[in-house]
Amino acid sequence: MKRTILIALLLIVLAHPPARAKDIVADLVVHRVEITSGFSGAEMTLFGAIEGKGDVVTLVHGPYARTGELVGGTVEIRKKTRSFGIWVGGAHVRFSDVPGFYAVASTQPLEEITDPAVRERYQLGVDELKPEAVEANAPDISDYADALVRVRQRLGLYVTKVGHVSFVGERLFRTSFSFPSTVPTGIYRVEVYLVRDGKIVDAQSFPLLVNRAGFSADIYGFAHRHAASYGVFAVVTALFFGWMAHLAFRRR
Repeated sequence: MKRTILIALLLIVLAHPPARAKDIVADLVVHRVEITSGFSGAEMTLFGAIEGKGDVVTLVHGPYARTGELVGGTVEIRKKTRSFGIWVGGAHVRFSDVPGFYAVASTQPLEEITDPAVRERYQLGVDELKPEAVEANAPDISDYADALVRVRQRLGLYVTKVGHVSFVGERLFRTSFSFPSTVPTGIYRVEVYLVRDGKIVDAQSFPLLVNRAGFSADIYGFAHRHAASYGVFAVVTALFFGWMAHLAFRRR
């Protein structure tokens, strides 16, 4: 296993010669995660190399599709209120450019290798996520932003703990990110930063695709293209299996 990792790292270094004047280069083992019917999560491995000394911070975030409530893009958070004994939607805040998934890793604790201004600018760490409100009828927008982050954390979509980037020798590094089974589909951004003296001196980014494949993709596509037909089919299927269960219990 270690030999395979070293070979992959060396290939990255050879594919990006020093003539390009890049102090950090990195790549993923795979650039695509496929969600099938038996999908229970996935792990993404990243390799890279740096020129000279420094610390490495890696960030995975996305997708930012403009649709979906709990996937990414534009998200609306509503506060439930009790009216005449019934819970109804009350004040709300709509946020834009919200990532559906977020995880960060570094060679050392972020507070020890980066300045507060750098962490805020690049949103390094869950605490630095500041969703932008584009519509609101509530005065306490920050409370709604905090609630949004907490919901994503409970779903396992915002990884609170900063992962570890480990060096293999003096120049080569690697890290891994785990995606939960609920990870949303779309195009993600993987960003790799080289940090020296608290500042980011070089960076690289590339996309990662998470999509559905196989039978589950066919069902998902049909449900979105023919919502009414899918709804009728689901109801008929539920009635059929309910009727079969009724017959089975009546025979007993």
